Amino acid sequence: MGMSRINFDPRKPNRPCARSGHAAVADGNNLYIFGGYNPDLETLQDYFGRNEELLLFPLFQEIWRYNFDTSMWKRMPTRGRMPMQLASMSMLLFSDHILIYGGTGFPFGPTTSNDIWYLNLKNKKWKALKASDGNTTQPVPGYGQAIVIIDKHLYVYGGTTGWEYTSDVHRCDLTSGEWDRLFSLEELFTAKVRRNQTEPMPHIPKPRYRHEILTDRKRLYVIGGGTSTEAYPLDKIHAFNLETKEWELMVSLEDPQHGYPENRRCHGCAQLGNEGYVTGGYSGKDIFDDIWRLELATLQWTRLEARLPQPVYFHSSAITPTGCLYCHGGVISPSGDERSDSLTRIWLKTPSLLTICWERILSLIPDLHATPECELLELGIPKHLLDRVA
Repeated sequence: MGMSRINFDPRKPNRPCARSGHAAVADGNNLYIFGGYNPDLETLQDYFGRNEELLLFPLFQEIWRYNFDTSMWKRMPTRGRMPMQLASMSMLLFSDHILIYGGTGFPFGPTTSNDIWYLNLKNKKWKALKASDGNTTQPVPGYGQAIVIIDKHLYVYGGTTGWEYTSDVHRCDLTSGEWDRLFSLEELFTAKVRRNQTEPMPHIPKPRYRHEILTDRKRLYVIGGGTSTEAYPLDKIHAFNLETKEWELMVSLEDPQHGYPENRRCHGCAQLGNEGYVTGGYSGKDIFDDIWRLELATLQWTRLEARLPQPVYFHSSAITPTGCLYCHGGVISPSGDERSDSLTRIWLKTPSLLTICWERILSLIPDLHATPECELLELGIPKHLLDRVA
């Protein structure tokens, strides 16, 4: 199956405008995107209205929901104070909540975050998780970190303050707000100096940002990333062992035909089971349109035959529980001044027969959500499917 661009009715312009540096997650019914950045004043004036004061220009303090059944975007109304750091934050689904960590305001760097935010998807209310009192092991505020959740613990690796990059690993108990520092590069270097040790440490990853991490619940696998001047390779993968609290350098297996993914940062990455999928990214010179799969059990790389519609970086990506990968937005020009509002998707696994039939029905009846339910029931469409578009 190929990557397809989702086309929207130009008569229904209610959708997120072009942006980069935003984040995405997906459940079985919706894709959610949060935040983002676009410095084009004319684009934002057209988007928000020319008479509206752009308080957070050039950032987007908003969350959008794309419904898979209706193929419609909706800007979600929410309650409570929202995060102010709206670019290069990390976002995951956690139970019936969206969890957001880190990020930066504009200009990038001076206003960064080490806060954990929740958006309750049932009552649409925002809430910040308060760190436990007296906690001195909380990560420094930053952006471009990567996160995963394992057994109600949030793991955070890397990121930047805007001036310095980190290679530290932190863990937060999401029930208590208690932080632990599992690895500190500064502490390691200090200990080596005291012992007068000078040997190189290739198994320790260089400090970085805009990387991603995958996990098999035993290790955290660092995928790419870099600095403002460098992009790191993906052939050798740094893995943090959660049992020993030590780094390991693991050699991955290349695609027999296409070799290894090229060095990159600012790529998309999402995990489905024990497989991670890397999309696009930027080497500092080239923008990529490729899609790669990494099998964590063997560290085997495979380049998919499908490609993104255009090279892109600083985009967002997410995978549904049934195996459909979505990519949204991003930067599409080498100069960094052109952004996309496109939404694309590809099935990574063969969808169920029910899903295939349901998508065919939706394509034949595009206004199904506005059709009286009694008429649809007479056509033999099961009610549990109709409830999804009610």
